[in-house]
Amino acid sequence: MDVETIWEEYGFGQLQNEMDRLFPTYDISFPELMHRLLQGDVLGVLSDYLQLGIKEMAGSTEGIKNIFVWLVVLGVMSALVGHFVEVFDKHQVADLSFYFIYLLMSTVLLKCFSQTMDLTVHVMENIVLFSRLLIPAYLMAVGVAAGAMTAGTYYQFMLILLCIVQEILSGVILPLIYSYCLLAVVNGIWIEEKLTLFMEFLEKIIGGVLKASVWIVTGLSVFQSVLTPVLDSFQNTIVQKTMGALPGVGDAAEGVMKLTVGSAVVIKNSMGLGLLILLCLLCLTPLLRIGLTAFMLKAAAALMGIVSNKRITTCADQVGNGAFFLFRLAGTAMLLFLISIAIIAIATNKGL
Repeated sequence: MDVETIWEEYGFGQLQNEMDRLFPTYDISFPELMHRLLQGDVLGVLSDYLQLGIKEMAGSTEGIKNIFVWLVVLGVMSALVGHFVEVFDKHQVADLSFYFIYLLMSTVLLKCFSQTMDLTVHVMENIVLFSRLLIPAYLMAVGVAAGAMTAGTYYQFMLILLCIVQEILSGVILPLIYSYCLLAVVNGIWIEEKLTLFMEFLEKIIGGVLKASVWIVTGLSVFQSVLTPVLDSFQNTIVQKTMGALPGVGDAAEGVMKLTVGSAVVIKNSMGLGLLILLCLLCLTPLLRIGLTAFMLKAAAALMGIVSNKRITTCADQVGNGAFFLFRLAGTAMLLFLISIAIIAIATNKGL
C-alpha cells in the first residue's frame, strides 16, 4: 500500500507543515509513521519515540536539581539561624530572621511554581492545537471508513471536548491552582495557619472537577459509540446487499466494496494509533518535567522537615501539592483526547 498516495488522496499533504510547528525539536514524518504502523511495527515506533522523549527530557533536569539544592540549603539555614537567635532575649530578632528566610524561600518556591505553570499552559495550548489540526483529518478518515453521520457526530463531540479543555480546565481550574499556591505562601505567615481549611476546600474542588471531566467525557464517548456507528454500518450493509443483488456483477461489486471499506478501516485505525502515539510524544517531556518538579518540591519539604521550621516546611510541601495539581491538570487534558480517539477507533469498527 503506497502511503504517500494515500496521504495525498486524503488531502493531508499540508499537515506536515503543522506537524513541524507542534514538534519543532523532533524530525517526525507522518507518512513514514503511517507506513510503519501499516506494516505492524507498533513496538518499534513506540520504542523510537520513547527514546526521543527521554533524550529531550535529559537536557532539562539540571535546573530542577539546582532548585532542589537551593531549597534544602535554605531549610538548613533557617534551622541554623533559628538556633542562633535563641541566644537573644528579645523575640523581635527571631521573628525578623524567620520572615527573612521565609521571604527568600517563598521567592524560590513561587519562581519554581511559575515556571511549572507556564509549562503546563504551554502543554495545554499544544494539546488544543494538536486537536484542531489533526483531529479533523482523522475524522475524514473515519467518514470514509464508517460513514458521514458518524464523522459528523464525533466532530461535534470533539468541539465540545475542546470547549471543556479551554473553558473549564484552562479557564477555571488553572487559576484555582495558582490561587492555591499563593494561599500556601500566605498561610505560612501566621502561626495559626488560618487558611488551611480553605486550601483543603480548594483541593477538593480541583480534584473533583478533574475526576468529573474524565467521567463525563468517557461517558459521552461511550454513549455516542452505542448508536451512531451502528446506523452507518447498517446503511453500508444495505448498500452492499443491494450491490450484491445486481445481476452478473453483483458478487464482484460487493467484493470490491468490502475490500474498499476494509482498506479504509485499516487506514483509519492506523491513523488513530498514530495520533495516540504523537499526542503521547507531544506531552511526554513536559509531563515528566512537571512531575519531576512536583516530586522535587515534596522531597525537599520532607528533608527540610527534619531540621527546619514547621511553617517553612508546610509551605514547601503545599507548593509541591500545587505542582502535582498542575501535573494532574495537564495529564487529564491529554487523557481526555486519548480516551476519545481510542473509543472512536474501536466504535467505528462495528459491522466489519
